[in-house]
Amino acid sequence: MSVSLKHRGLPNGIGKFDLLTVFEQVAKSEYRLSRTAVMLIRQYILGTMTDDYQQGRICAVWKQVSRIARSISVTPKSINNAERELEYAGFIVRTTGVNGARNGERCHGVVRWAAGINLAPLIERFEEMSAKLEARRLSHLAIDQCRSEIRYISRSIRDSGDAQLREQADAVLPSGRTCRISSLQRLETIKADLIAIMEAIDDRSGATKTSDASEQNRSPNIQDQKLEKTCRAGPDSKATKISLRTVFDIASPDYRSLIQTPGSMNTSNLVEASGMACHWLGISQNIWRSACHELGRERAALCVIIIDRNARLDEHHRFRAREPGRCLSGMIRMSKNGGFNPHSLFRACQGQKNEIPSAETEAMTYLPFKKTDGASVFSECVRSIVDNLSVSDLANNPQQLIPE
Repeated sequence: MSVSLKHRGLPNGIGKFDLLTVFEQVAKSEYRLSRTAVMLIRQYILGTMTDDYQQGRICAVWKQVSRIARSISVTPKSINNAERELEYAGFIVRTTGVNGARNGERCHGVVRWAAGINLAPLIERFEEMSAKLEARRLSHLAIDQCRSEIRYISRSIRDSGDAQLREQADAVLPSGRTCRISSLQRLETIKADLIAIMEAIDDRSGATKTSDASEQNRSPNIQDQKLEKTCRAGPDSKATKISLRTVFDIASPDYRSLIQTPGSMNTSNLVEASGMACHWLGISQNIWRSACHELGRERAALCVIIIDRNARLDEHHRFRAREPGRCLSGMIRMSKNGGFNPHSLFRACQGQKNEIPSAETEAMTYLPFKKTDGASVFSECVRSIVDNLSVSDLANNPQQLIPE
């Protein structure tokens, strides 16, 4: 019996090799298909033409089982078993001619009829397979993020020097490693237990300026009194708050899309977005981790926002951040040497934004960073923009936190 089973075609811009790539990535993990079945689908797709995947066409192959078996070095029985597996899973339709043989007709590149293997079910399930692949990607991303947070919290507990709290952390995560834990629920439980231990450290040592011990909406602190024309924090300066709305307004459009992607805008999403922005800025993960450890995760996130804005200046602009990784490394060195304070830079960036309302001059609102060979040149760049911002502008413009 021959079958003229037509299909609705693949989405625009999707070809047969895209279909094959998606299928191979989800076949074993999501549908539990055998290795032979996956190899067989590859052979079938390679045996078709590109136009067979257009809407209203017949996409089928009628190559003999014995020839397919020789091409992938398996037995004909294995091919029959794999075809039954694929048919049971709903990826192909099998038909045969009147004498049990496979046959078909292609006229001017178009399949008129075929008795063999029809791939219409596979084509129709492309969106389903793509959704499963995306869900798996997001799950892996969430697991990696949770593992990273657990490592950071564990390292903070070890650095605290409290033997008792360290024993509690070892009881929560005896091996100290999360690479063998693939359950997101289990990782979230471990993180919650470690956060509780971290909060005990905060209770003993007093409130810290920046803390990663919870997922609450917290805003970073900045200096609002006795502001000097430098990016170093003075010992007698008092802190005020930068609202998340201000952060959102200062960030570049691409960065804003990262903040909005996870859902509600909070400091946790801000840190996660800065970590993702490091990839397109060319900032290595080692430098990003060092910044989080030295500056605190929230302050490190603010630094990345400023660098991202500055990296988008015109190619010939004197303050364009041509090497974002070296800019962030310079901030880390300045913090180690004398207490680098990114909040004054952030306020200066906000001041420039308010001074230039024209959309055509938006590039001029970015905070300058020179291509620097050391902290001294970097400080000169910082002072050049802070000079344009008065102390009264900072003191008379209090910010309120965004409500949940």
